[in-house]
Amino acid sequence: MVVTVPARMKFSDSFYLLFGAATLMNDIVVWQKIPSYLRPVLALAYAFPSIGKKIMRGQLLRSLRGLPPELAREASIDEILEERFLPLHREALAEKKVDCLFLGASNGGSLHLADVMRVPFLSSGLNMFVATESDPDDVEGSIETGRNIAESFLPNNKHVEVVVHLDPIHDRTNLLKVLHFRVKFWLPEAYRKFIREHLNKGGDLVLFDVQEPWLHYELDERLYYQPGGLDDLTPEEFAFGSKRIDQWLEGTGASHRGGWGIEGQKPISRYDDEFGNSPKMVTEAKEFAEEEGYNFTHMKVKKSHDLSALCTFLIHDAMKEKKIRPEGIILEQYTQCVPLAVRRLALLPVWTYFVLRTSFNDTRRMLDVVFDEYIDEAEELIFLPTQPLNTSPLGDFVAFHEWEKMLQEYPVKKLTLLTNRNLYPLDMASLVTGPLQVMKRCRAKPDIDLEITLQNITNACQKFSGIAAI
Repeated sequence: MVVTVPARMKFSDSFYLLFGAATLMNDIVVWQKIPSYLRPVLALAYAFPSIGKKIMRGQLLRSLRGLPPELAREASIDEILEERFLPLHREALAEKKVDCLFLGASNGGSLHLADVMRVPFLSSGLNMFVATESDPDDVEGSIETGRNIAESFLPNNKHVEVVVHLDPIHDRTNLLKVLHFRVKFWLPEAYRKFIREHLNKGGDLVLFDVQEPWLHYELDERLYYQPGGLDDLTPEEFAFGSKRIDQWLEGTGASHRGGWGIEGQKPISRYDDEFGNSPKMVTEAKEFAEEEGYNFTHMKVKKSHDLSALCTFLIHDAMKEKKIRPEGIILEQYTQCVPLAVRRLALLPVWTYFVLRTSFNDTRRMLDVVFDEYIDEAEELIFLPTQPLNTSPLGDFVAFHEWEKMLQEYPVKKLTLLTNRNLYPLDMASLVTGPLQVMKRCRAKPDIDLEITLQNITNACQKFSGIAAI
């Protein structure tokens, strides 16, 4: 079985929540299954890339579906979790109780640790797509729509906050049809019930708390607005504009200039809402653990990629302890994850949250560490890139040939690139076919014997300045 993301919630938040159960079933999560009637269309796209990009873009736009605003207003997060997400976790656990359970931000590093340790992972929010047709640069319209929904939604949903997320650069394609109404969890009742059911008394509740800074505008109690998102462009550029953003906007034919902040209002420093978690999740999880008799471990992380580097270190250490030689590296981006490749193919994972300049530079930094400290030569490096869908301002966008050139600099016998370079950055099919190709190889292999404990994780934090175990 392959797990697919629910319609109207096809974003990274849903992936990581589902992955927290799929790993326990030795499975992966993909955007959708590719129906047989589309295969001839994909063959045409790969044969003629100039036509193929138009086909892929058209398929993307057709697949974008949001909740009608009236349904979003009345939505219950607890009901959504109980009906669409937690049944998979319960199926994976088969009524068993565990001694450890992970909570926290969407992150490939903590996902791999959960997989190796065979513990469930409950992530920090859901992005509810709301059906709209709007100008991606329309800040006032997006905020007004978000406010109108939140006015009914928030009184009916306790233990959450909402971030109206508008990234007119990286999400420009999908903003034509949907609004990002991101619900960030504190500790919803559905989570509390699940933890009571499945975590043994005296067990460990571990929260991976990622607080990579970003600018928010406070709209109301429990309601915020975030312009932009992580990678090379800064929060200040998204809020106030920059020369390179204006040049890029001019190139797209847009009339907008400047940033996407709220005129006359000062932003506040908070966290990136896609790859971070609300600070209130820490407060409520700690209080809950004390009330229920669980041990609480707070893993405080400054930057998402620090957690990825910690994970690579721990998995290499676990292989070394068992005298297992790493066969290579699996380089994952965004939601392109195959955790089973660690346990079945003996690959060291390196994960980044996206595919642009900061992700590129941090990938180089992490791979330098891998080849300087962990392995001399890799049998294989598997690259599972996400697709940025459109270009971005000078310095932010990384062309595919740059990724390929950088990866070729390392001592790797076989470089496996799981996307079509001629269709990049619009090879939407590879978001499904790439992970499935890796999974097919994993199915035929037995597990390798790896062991990582919570004590191993807390001890390793001392080696990483950006992470503290509290």
